[in-house]
Amino acid sequence: MVRARWLARRHRVVTTLCLALSLVVLFLLTLSFDWNSEASSSLISVKNPDDSCGWLPSFLCNWGSQQPSSSSSEPYEPKASNPSGSPKTGQPTNLPESDKRKLEYIRSYYTKSKENKQRLEKGQKFYDGILNIVRSAKPESVLQQSYPNGQMIAERYVMRDESLRTYSKSYLSGFLELSDKEFNDLKTSHDYVIDKFPEKAPAGLYSGDGIVFVGGGKFNWLTLLSIRALRAEGCALPIEILIPTIDEYELQLCSRVFPAMNARCIYLPMQFKGEQSSATKLEFSGYQYKCLAILLSSFENVLLLDSDNVAAYAPDHLFKKNLSSRSVANVKLSQTELLPKYDETYGEYHPQSHQEPLDLDKIPLHERLGAIPEPSSESGQLMISKNSHMKELLLALYYNYYGPSHYYPLFSQGAQGEGDKETFLAATIVTSKSYYQVGKFVDALGNIRDNNFNGNGMGQFDPVEDYNWQKKKEELRKTLSGDEYYEAIGKLPKPKMIFVHANVPKLNPWTMKNKFDTVDENGNRYRLYGLGMRERTGVDFEGVVWGHMDTLLCVLNLAIDAFKDIDRKELCAEIKEHKEWLKSTEHTLE
Repeated sequence: MVRARWLARRHRVVTTLCLALSLVVLFLLTLSFDWNSEASSSLISVKNPDDSCGWLPSFLCNWGSQQPSSSSSEPYEPKASNPSGSPKTGQPTNLPESDKRKLEYIRSYYTKSKENKQRLEKGQKFYDGILNIVRSAKPESVLQQSYPNGQMIAERYVMRDESLRTYSKSYLSGFLELSDKEFNDLKTSHDYVIDKFPEKAPAGLYSGDGIVFVGGGKFNWLTLLSIRALRAEGCALPIEILIPTIDEYELQLCSRVFPAMNARCIYLPMQFKGEQSSATKLEFSGYQYKCLAILLSSFENVLLLDSDNVAAYAPDHLFKKNLSSRSVANVKLSQTELLPKYDETYGEYHPQSHQEPLDLDKIPLHERLGAIPEPSSESGQLMISKNSHMKELLLALYYNYYGPSHYYPLFSQGAQGEGDKETFLAATIVTSKSYYQVGKFVDALGNIRDNNFNGNGMGQFDPVEDYNWQKKKEELRKTLSGDEYYEAIGKLPKPKMIFVHANVPKLNPWTMKNKFDTVDENGNRYRLYGLGMRERTGVDFEGVVWGHMDTLLCVLNLAIDAFKDIDRKELCAEIKEHKEWLKSTEHTLE
């Protein structure tokens, strides 16, 4: 009898302990869900990034397991306060706890998988060799950037007309002045990289198709918004985001939100060997990140998108056409302003060879053999195959690394918009690789305020549809001419707008409100892109975008550094008010 009572009492104690433990586990699971209680109602479903853990808190999942060694693939730190993300010599010391947690998560990606670790080590060796070539190729002379006749003024590109200025060799030679020493040093540097850069990457370093962004800082929000738009349109391509510095690395985004959207952050310093790497002797900033993002991504075929690009529909089909084996770029609205001397730096200058007298002052330089074509390129959307165009990519990296000091002035001659816009196309032509430049001009998108047009973005067209459109026009040209030809091509279905490059203003709802982009001092609201977007994209594009903002910031209530100092209730009140206004004016769209 005594033993029976004792067994019953022990049974009750054990039952009580089990029930208590179950309640504790349930409470912890509830906490893990709490940060995103409404995620299930959205296209985004946020989960623990470690697939083996599922929804378990990490300390329960990893309890008793061997923790990754911090000595394996140890990253070195970028300069703490330098937005360029340039690395410094030496291992990180005295890091704040928040940065230590970031580095622990970053390392875990490479230590949890043998395949990931092997790819990292293979890449580190390859990238170190490439950056050593770039560093060794530094031109001896510093470009003085002398403009005896003043800098060029960027002009809108239009179809050739006799009344317009001809961008001939003599005209383009009248701005930037290069001394013989500057030219010879630049040519020596260029010859060196052409000789040293490999044609191919190591086998197994890259595979598959994917989209790449440059994130970090304010661009994290824009990248998130762009990815949300892609996923909402049914895009299934994997995505990688280059994050230059540890300060710009948002742990919640990179460990939870992006992985739930089949996207992954690439921490720039982790991709190099450490304090002995050639990267520690180089400074990266601005446009140079685009080449690095493509180079460091795991994809063989890449669609590079600026973070301020928003898709009108899914771009997956772009990889299924023969264009994926080329370099594909959109065009801009401006003329090409390249200095003719550039052609001579790579040995492809073609002198006059016409048998009869020919006035070359009446012929645009960029219509001549071997020249970079008009109009100027847009690098906000770029497709490239690393299998067939690796040397082109490496040459573009070289152009951009020495861009501010040498190649940007050479390509733009001081004109507005100087940057990486010609570097990819120039590298393609120099390396004799195939490319496709979208023929349909970008659409200037904007609105009318105070009787003036305000440009707020650019509409970019589907390169596959553009290619088919151009082929059909070529076929019609074989049988038709004059008005009959133009009437026939007018009946052809035109390429659809696939991306909106929302470059000015950026799509930050709070900044746009404060700068009176979407609402003026009197409370009058405006559409950024006018009334023609439904005709261009098939939907109320702005209404859709503001719906994404509402989902990310107000429904899911995601913590984003870009809005950490802004009252979320006020922010969401503005988003909802503008979203409702867009809905109420949808009937005014064309």
